[in-house]
Amino acid sequence: MTLGCDCQKRTFHEDCSDQFRQIVARPRSALILYGSETGNAQDVAQEIARLTERLRFDTTVIDLDSIELRDLLKHTIVIIAISTTGQGEFPQNARSFWKVLLSSQLRPGVLRRVNFTTFGLGDSSYPQYNVAHRMLHNRMLQLGAQLFSERGEGNEQHPEGHNGDFRAWIVDLKQGLLQHFPLPEGQDVIPEDVFLEPKWYLRASATRTDASANNQPKTGTSSEVLTLETPPASDLLPIRDSVTADLIANTRLTPPDHSQDVRLLDCRVPSNIDYGPGAVAVVYPKNFPKDVDQFIDCMGWQSMADTSLELVPTVQVSDLATYPPSPLRYLDSSKTAFTMRELLANYLDILSIPRRTFFASLAHFTKNGNEDEGYQKERILELANPELIDELWDYTTRPKRTILEIMPEFPSVKIPWEYALNIIPVMRGRQFSIASGGILKRFEDGNTRVQLLVAIANPPNPIIKLRKRYGVCTRYIATLQAGQQLSLTIQPGYLNVSPDEVDAPVLMIGPGTGVAPMRSMAYERVQWAQENNSKQSSVLFFGCRNEKADYFFEDEWQDLAVEGLTVFPGFSRDQDKPKTYVQDLIRQKASLVYQILERDGGKVYVCGSSGNMPKGVREALSDVLREYGHMELEKANEYLDQMEKDGRYKQETW
Repeated sequence: MTLGCDCQKRTFHEDCSDQFRQIVARPRSALILYGSETGNAQDVAQEIARLTERLRFDTTVIDLDSIELRDLLKHTIVIIAISTTGQGEFPQNARSFWKVLLSSQLRPGVLRRVNFTTFGLGDSSYPQYNVAHRMLHNRMLQLGAQLFSERGEGNEQHPEGHNGDFRAWIVDLKQGLLQHFPLPEGQDVIPEDVFLEPKWYLRASATRTDASANNQPKTGTSSEVLTLETPPASDLLPIRDSVTADLIANTRLTPPDHSQDVRLLDCRVPSNIDYGPGAVAVVYPKNFPKDVDQFIDCMGWQSMADTSLELVPTVQVSDLATYPPSPLRYLDSSKTAFTMRELLANYLDILSIPRRTFFASLAHFTKNGNEDEGYQKERILELANPELIDELWDYTTRPKRTILEIMPEFPSVKIPWEYALNIIPVMRGRQFSIASGGILKRFEDGNTRVQLLVAIANPPNPIIKLRKRYGVCTRYIATLQAGQQLSLTIQPGYLNVSPDEVDAPVLMIGPGTGVAPMRSMAYERVQWAQENNSKQSSVLFFGCRNEKADYFFEDEWQDLAVEGLTVFPGFSRDQDKPKTYVQDLIRQKASLVYQILERDGGKVYVCGSSGNMPKGVREALSDVLREYGHMELEKANEYLDQMEKDGRYKQETW
């Protein structure tokens, strides 16, 4: 990304600053930007956009890395929603923008004509809570941008997730917008019951699409057994910047009678791709034909389900480069025609938990002709009401009700197929830490190897005991067969491990599938040591439920012992052993841990589930420093804080 001026070096300096100041803002326009790793910040940006549109701002929503810095000055207001990931890192689609914003060649006051505010999404189980948001916000102020409404922050550890804080913040945002940017004379706020025309819509295409050519099955089975269902089609998804991976094996590592189904996916990528420990592969899931058929029937789309459609702008534009981006902009540009069946199978997340804005959109298509229809409309309006967020939580999030499940409860609602991409969330790829590294990164023929350790999400429903719950992506992964191909995108992750640290000992803490990046690091460090003719020392604390069921890669750990790896396992569900978690292991091996941290200047890596685990690990490390370093609690915590600042304590949880 460039800074947007025409000078040869593409930077802001004396020769182009006047040009930068003279950009004229469009009348009453809003630029809503997001930096998002898993999609939460993007969802927040979309909800902010609905507000600004109702306040009659011409609104554009786009990720931070897709704009040039000068674009900020072209709009009346700029609102940024950004998540913090990794160890206080920026999301992948915000890193380039942040790098530009940090340029030392930016003059003070260069953004003084920008009116902005921000909302951050973070997780307080991370030590660097909402750091990316705070750094970006402060840098905008340093460059002269004007704050028109106080920033807000959401915490995923809140009982309602980030929505708990966002609900109050967006009310303040609306007041700030009305105060500082009053509506033009003679115009009012667009009421909630008025349908906002989307930027893009579907229309019948002149190009005929043969549904069979798309390899989309039209029927499913009524079986609830996962392995007996008709699986999704095996065709490749046209994901932009993806690589095609051949699935060599999809092996279940846990016994069939074990409560958790954990798979090791072994993939070959026919190209030379380098990646390091902590890198992730993004898998794009598909919906099952049975679910697609059910949704088509519910919406009454049977007659046009296999009609060729195209996604087009709502208004005629001469230059799409200046128009808000398509909801399917992540697809290869050659993909222009779809059927509704194909959209539902590959690109629309009908098994997601519906958000408030989904019900707000449904309200526009709810009939009110009789008492039952009136009740349905009243119920939808309740679920769309931001002041009744607890009602929405109890109806959708807590029991994990999906869009597919709730639609039959509102039979009077029929979503116009033209607006399907604007109302139903777009399917997002899911990130999985790569488990291969070192000698495991290449096949003998030189092709790249990518291995993923995946826990198939099939938890019992906490409210409705008889209703199955699946993870959208892991359910799809469970059906993949050796010989199939899939589209992957490879991202670097946030551990930032480099060969020059191979001489320093590392303490790796990875319970459950959190051991995947630890395995990658273990093999990588062995290879680095061999290449540098040096020795390496690594300690892994691994926690699982049962020694016989989910002690992943046990044989490999024994083989790697001669290369300097020591593994301490802990089991939390074995009847003949005391219940042991990774934080217990840290305390049990306190002397060794202290030696690695203090005497040897080693590094700590923590990977796995967010929440209690990383908090418990940090408390255990603090206890070790207090016991063996004779530190007070405050001093021990300061020591860990300094380790983070020095890059010696890194955490990647999900």
